[in-house]
Amino acid sequence: METGTSPKTLRIPNDTISDIEKVAKEKNTTFSKEAIRRLKNKGSVDTNYPLFLAKTQTIINLCYEGASTGNVEKVKKAQEEERKLWTKILTSSK
Repeated sequence: METGTSPKTLRIPNDTISDIEKVAKEKNTTFSKEAIRRLKNKGSVDTNYPLFLAKTQTIINLCYEGASTGNVEKVKKAQEEERKLWTKILTSSK
């Protein structure tokens, strides 16, 4: 057990447990880390959300420009931005 932590017993609805387990598996993290991330963000603003929206819009714009002009480099840039975004999101909860 980590230093500075305490075990606590609490009741969690089964559907929430399933969702946390699913997300933790997708993020390649543990149930505890995902549950703690959710508890920390409850009632507060998720600081990654504005970044996610901005990066998503950038990716969409690059894809649109690449598709409408036939510029493959724009599509490659969109793929690069997508990889950076998911790396940031997936590593922020580990």
